Amino acid sequence: MVIAGTQARAVERRADILAAACELLAHGGTAAVTHRQVAERAGVPNGSIRYYFATRDALLTACVEDIESRRDAEARRVLAEAAADAARPDPEVTAQRMLRVITGRGLEDAELRGTLCWLLDTTRENAQLATVLAEERVRLEGQARELLRVSGCTSIPAELVISLGEGVMFKLHVENRTGIARETVAAMAELLKYRRD
Repeated sequence: MVIAGTQARAVERRADILAAACELLAHGGTAAVTHRQVAERAGVPNGSIRYYFATRDALLTACVEDIESRRDAEARRVLAEAAADAARPDPEVTAQRMLRVITGRGLEDAELRGTLCWLLDTTRENAQLATVLAEERVRLEGQARELLRVSGCTSIPAELVISLGEGVMFKLHVENRTGIARETVAAMAELLKYRRD
């Protein structure tokens, strides 16, 4: 019984540490993910970080995998929603769904800015993180292709729609504009209107 309780606390502590690190990554990029800052945010001793994540790279990799698993879960919900939609959705609905496939659930400006920043930061951080993201990218592109297929938009390459969406988000971020989700959906919907099956 004591072992089970200890294990449960260990699992909970690791989850708290990972959640704190993911939050720091999303709001401050890789530079914000230090053992000290993560320990402070998670409310644990500094040494606890190394106990659960031997290196900063291991912690960052776990963050990327966690964030991407949440994005993947949202993409699966979107695909189920799209598959259940008997009517062929209009381009705006498909574009809204596509944005959720690309970014996950967080569609507020601050969340989208954070997503752009951590994506750029982690690819520059080290080769292992870049490899993890490249593998996740393959999954994202497959999900985007499936969304376009069930939405009747098979003549449009998923990579083109993703690139347009990410490009618009990046442009709006650089220009410090608001309404990132709205503008990104509008741009992708415009492309979908022109290239509909």
